[in-house]
Amino acid sequence: MTLDQDFLPTDYFTLTQANREYSFTEDLIARGNKTGKYNWLAGLFAFYRHARMNAPVTFLNTGIAELIEEKRNQANPNYPIAWDTRSFQLGSQFTMPNWGIAFYHQSQLNIGNWCLTAGIRGDYEHSGLRFRSFSNTGYNINHVLSDGSIELFRHDDVNIDDSGKLDKSFFQILPKVSATYNLPSLNKSSIYASVSKGYKAGGYNTQMFSDVLQQRIMGMMGIGMNYDVDKIVGYKPEKAWTVEAGSHLELKNGDLIADFSLFYINCTDQQLTTFPDGTTTGRVMTNAGKSRSLGCELSVKAQITKRFGMSASYGFTDARFVEYNNGKQDLADKVLPYAPRNTIYGEAFYVIPVGTSLVRNISLNVNAKALGKIYWNEANTHEQNLYALLGAQVQIDGRHYSLNIWGKNLTDTGYGTFYFVSINHGFVQQGRPRQIGATLRYFF
Repeated sequence: MTLDQDFLPTDYFTLTQANREYSFTEDLIARGNKTGKYNWLAGLFAFYRHARMNAPVTFLNTGIAELIEEKRNQANPNYPIAWDTRSFQLGSQFTMPNWGIAFYHQSQLNIGNWCLTAGIRGDYEHSGLRFRSFSNTGYNINHVLSDGSIELFRHDDVNIDDSGKLDKSFFQILPKVSATYNLPSLNKSSIYASVSKGYKAGGYNTQMFSDVLQQRIMGMMGIGMNYDVDKIVGYKPEKAWTVEAGSHLELKNGDLIADFSLFYINCTDQQLTTFPDGTTTGRVMTNAGKSRSLGCELSVKAQITKRFGMSASYGFTDARFVEYNNGKQDLADKVLPYAPRNTIYGEAFYVIPVGTSLVRNISLNVNAKALGKIYWNEANTHEQNLYALLGAQVQIDGRHYSLNIWGKNLTDTGYGTFYFVSINHGFVQQGRPRQIGATLRYFF
């Protein structure tokens, strides 16, 4: 992948990234007899992933002039510098071995209309990073004389070749309990409640290494920041307790199906992607103090006639920081970034049986989905308001083929899907505009 990393028309720097990854997973499962009141399962899961990445960043003319020379010359105008070339490379090479093993067990007890479940999982994961950061360049230091003329003071070489090894290990015990009550008056209907602990391992984020090396070069001139590599690229595990309760209802022999759930999530050390201040292009994975999320989800599907049906779903989430100070401001009670407050979906479908040798059925579908509000940063200063997208499709089914003619975002709604910061500039990735197309499948 080659990327204009500054996303600007001027030539700051580019990234070329090459990845190679090998992975292996194995899951061994043993199950007890499913008949009777008690049944169980147990398992052993293991994985190994080995990745190598070469990700050099090439500084170009504007990047050298504005991000290095200008900053250095403002600090010492009597001895301005001039880089040897108008481009140079910050090399970064990484080897990332990652492996883990987990054991788990679950027991289920059926007593009358009750189904009681208890489970436990022990999870161990090891994350490693071997890195090499290097650059070979140089610059002239000039001297401004009293008459305004400039003479060469000296030439400094920049020869950096840093390497190191980092590793972290994590272990967690993850319990879960749940209870389900099957409603005797309604077939295939139930209410349930569950409590469980969730976990996401920590690790390393390599995107800041070019900035670490850039600051190392600038530090040789007395103007750079001194980064602690482990702190700037490493992040801790995320842990969460989830409480959920809900119901599943089937009426009229399955012609009407409804699901409803309430949830509450208490999260500590939540992994959060942030964008550092200043003239950087990397993204840092940090750990917020505490956060909580609560909400509900509702979905209904109705088969009104043999040919005509409708479905709809709605989700509401209120996700906020409980404790989080990023060193500059207290962000408690701010909404978590990238967490949509409302998610809405609805569709209506109608099937026309044709029954000929060429065409069996024609299916019509109209759908709409809406999403928002979404905050793009932890300070809640950038946002995407609620937006809706309209879609439709006509599908023709034959014996050996299906032809689907579809349209997405038919109203050509403008909306953002992602926000990021690069060199103190904010960017929003726009969603896809109106799309119309066809998909043909042939079955042998």
